[in-house]
Amino acid sequence: MSKFTLSPLFCALAMTPLCFSAGVSAAQNESDIEVIKVTARPFETPVSALPGTVQIITEEEILSQAAVSADISSLLANLVPSFGPETQMMSSTYQGFRGRKTIVMIDGVVVSNTLRETSRVLSSISVENIARIEVIQGASAVYGNGESAGVVNLITHEASSEDVAFWTQAKVDGSAHNSDSIGYHLSQRVSGTVKDFTYLAQLNWRDSGTIYDGDGDQIPSDPAGRGGQGELEDIDALVKFGLDIDDDASLKLNLHHRKLENQLSFGRKTIFGDVVVVDPTKPFEGEAPYSKNQYAQLIYQNDQVAAHRLKAELSLSNSENTQANTVLTESDKKALRIALQPLSLPRENDVLTYGIDYQIDETRQMSSKGICEICNVEQTNIAPFVEYELHQGAWTVQAGVRWENFDLEVPSYQATGRYGVVPYSGQMIQGGDLSYDKAVFNAGVVYQLDNSEIYASFSQGYGLGDLRRLRSITVANVAEFEQQMSPTEADNFELGYRGSFGDFSFDIGGFYTRTENGQSYVDIVDQVIYGELLKLDPRLVFDQSKTWNPDAIDALALREEKTYGFEVKAQYYLNDVWMLGATYSKTEGEYQHPTQGWIDMNNARISPEKAMAYIRFDMDYGFGGALQLNYVGDKNGSAPIDFAIPQNGMWGSYTGYAYYEAPVEGYTTLDLSLYYKSDYGQFTLGIKNLLDKTYKPAYSQMGAGSVYGQVDLPPSPTLDYLEGLVRDYAYNDSYNAQGMTFTLGYQISY
Repeated sequence: MSKFTLSPLFCALAMTPLCFSAGVSAAQNESDIEVIKVTARPFETPVSALPGTVQIITEEEILSQAAVSADISSLLANLVPSFGPETQMMSSTYQGFRGRKTIVMIDGVVVSNTLRETSRVLSSISVENIARIEVIQGASAVYGNGESAGVVNLITHEASSEDVAFWTQAKVDGSAHNSDSIGYHLSQRVSGTVKDFTYLAQLNWRDSGTIYDGDGDQIPSDPAGRGGQGELEDIDALVKFGLDIDDDASLKLNLHHRKLENQLSFGRKTIFGDVVVVDPTKPFEGEAPYSKNQYAQLIYQNDQVAAHRLKAELSLSNSENTQANTVLTESDKKALRIALQPLSLPRENDVLTYGIDYQIDETRQMSSKGICEICNVEQTNIAPFVEYELHQGAWTVQAGVRWENFDLEVPSYQATGRYGVVPYSGQMIQGGDLSYDKAVFNAGVVYQLDNSEIYASFSQGYGLGDLRRLRSITVANVAEFEQQMSPTEADNFELGYRGSFGDFSFDIGGFYTRTENGQSYVDIVDQVIYGELLKLDPRLVFDQSKTWNPDAIDALALREEKTYGFEVKAQYYLNDVWMLGATYSKTEGEYQHPTQGWIDMNNARISPEKAMAYIRFDMDYGFGGALQLNYVGDKNGSAPIDFAIPQNGMWGSYTGYAYYEAPVEGYTTLDLSLYYKSDYGQFTLGIKNLLDKTYKPAYSQMGAGSVYGQVDLPPSPTLDYLEGLVRDYAYNDSYNAQGMTFTLGYQISY
């Protein structure tokens, strides 16, 4: 393994708190704007000091959304303007975040799988465990390990201040159309504080039924082979311990385990030109999709160490995800973060944060045939960082630098040639090391007006990203593949205005990102099919430069990109009982195609425009609720393509859309949540899709009109094989959304 080289400056910066002399303690920021505790940022930071869009989702909002949202990805889709529409799957596949990905943390533990994205990260923990969600847009020196559009930090519940306290919740949910849809949820929490010791233990269990659309037709429980919300067994356990060592020092231990698994009854049936349906004649066989996530976290904090505040976090995490009868992806991460803040600076109101992140991530992926496609690849990331926050009158200026170092160790492995033309398919590839490093910067400013703030920021991101390119490597050894494995580099710009005028509050933000080596999943099925034809008959030679995406390796292309857009959040209190609110977001994106110039990004990256409007009420006698309208707009698809078989059109040319390229027809739904707080506990009722509308989620519309499903060749043994091959690659993830679905709940604290 190659070694990292750290300059003496960074070594001294990260490891030597004694270099700052003791003095007068820094004054606390007295801003009335809410102080958020973001473990992505090691120490408390006022919202007013963050030069970017920030959204705090409170426990009350989480409880309200939990009545109509099965998981965290659905909850975020409803509440975060720039987060893509819900998929109604276990997976948040192609649920974009400002056209890019985000770092997801649980209490500061990074649970994102940067080396092989499975899109299950938001299924890592149950909604019932979450007390608050913090969404911070843009990059920063104090968190990293991959270029991203921001951070979603999921904050779990804290222990009760009483000696012992219990919380119990029971819920029943199901479709309005069929009793087979009935599912059950049970949660139990016990927590308390005994002198200097705190504890919390929570267990959540769920068993969901089958799911139905607005017409009363059963939807496949796993509609796209990525895990679904139907016939789902879910067990989730969280344990937290805390110890106050003295007035300044504390120690915390957090443990978590969750496993979700679809207990599928039947397989899926693809009807080209229509939606995927349940096939009751084919009982499901094989291993059902599941997702398992677990972590352990140890946190030591001391507010008086050599004139510094110190926070040290050690975490171990594991994720294991499968798709139905296909692949297993597993990631083991070990991470250490040390962060410090001087208690005294020459300018007493300023803040300096510095430290170092260290992480080892070992990732592997097994094919459905048991072949190790990505075999125990180990990435070591070490990143010293420093960030300074200057306060001068109405101005807050923040600037930081982070030095990202990635060292990738790839053992020798067999190339599988998963997609496209792969000259080394089936051959052993010589392993080797790949190393990358870059200093990334962030700078921002906040100007405080009487009741509002103007903010602007620049930030950079840097990360290696998906390893799937190794499956279809185009050289005989890893060392020669360095250019094709180039990291993604992103420059983010943001400008916004937020504030509060009496009963009205708002946040308006615009963003622009320019990216080098941006990673996009693109359609190369024409390459796959033409390659198979060549195996059938050597005369059927094709010109790869004329395929749709000639620069793609294993359906992954590295291209220059630009994404841009804006989002708005606003709310207004009519009086002490009624409140109105709305959100809106619009994102656009383009990439540099190797032969066609700048073209629009496909729907896998850029979500349709999205809006949500709501009215909430809270009566004095304990009754309240919310009615929310969710709108997903139309989105044009890319121009239809002609698919000739073979490339000279010998057997015809078929017109349709490539993967992810079909247009999206917009839709509007209504959700209702109600609660009643009594002396004997709280009763809740949630009704999702109140009008029982039949529609297809945005994700499921991406493949409508797929060109592959239209191929109809003349009868012959060879052509029958070819037609079957084409249809095997036909996009078959088009499915209906759930119809009217209710959730009836009861919870009590005692």
